Amino acid sequence: MTRLSRYGFQARLAERYRDGRILLAGDAAHQFPATGIGVNFGMLDAVNLAWKLAAAVGGWAPAGLLDTYHRERHFAGTRALLQTQAQVALRRGQDPAAEALRDLFTELLADEQPLRRLGALIAGTSISYPMPGPGQHALAGTFAPDLTLHTGQGTTSVAELMHPARPVLLDLADRQDLRQAARDWRHRIDIHIAKTDHPPADALLIRPDACIAWAAATGEPAGTTNSGPREALLTWFGTPLA
Repeated sequence: MTRLSRYGFQARLAERYRDGRILLAGDAAHQFPATGIGVNFGMLDAVNLAWKLAAAVGGWAPAGLLDTYHRERHFAGTRALLQTQAQVALRRGQDPAAEALRDLFTELLADEQPLRRLGALIAGTSISYPMPGPGQHALAGTFAPDLTLHTGQGTTSVAELMHPARPVLLDLADRQDLRQAARDWRHRIDIHIAKTDHPPADALLIRPDACIAWAAATGEPAGTTNSGPREALLTWFGTPLA
């Protein structure tokens, strides 16, 4: 034997992901009682934190931006503990009751909808972060879907637009009013016009971590609610240049 390792039941979540200048991520912030999930959630922690730290270092972070790291990723960690502890419960026990639980669970996963829901829960993509402001679109706080996009330069995707790691305002309905509302942040965000089959909204404001910060419902005027694009831009991307 040249190498041995031991894996035990670890279900721990830090009370705070941020304490002043100290920030926790990955295994320092959470330990889960199921294999394979720690790396995924650690990377999601890092992606969520990195652009917020960059904003703070760059001097344009709005008040409270770094605090949203704890609020969002602690919420995600709580969800991860829920499903990993449920996995432990399914694995434990060899008596008839435990076998019946596993058999019933297997039957439930034969249906596509619960299978997709559980898959998203394990992958961490089912998260819907609580977004500030009233009247938020149902997509706000969720991860942006990887839509196929048709632009004047050809076909692309949401994932490809995110490669520069900058915020993106994706206009899916050729809404000049929405682009005009975001014009003062052009130095900080990328604005794209595109078409897609079955657009989920008129426009999506996507953070560098692929989370939707704001979405415009179909036909919704730019400034009709307190959760309009300028308010979202101020909340997440700071005061624009004069």
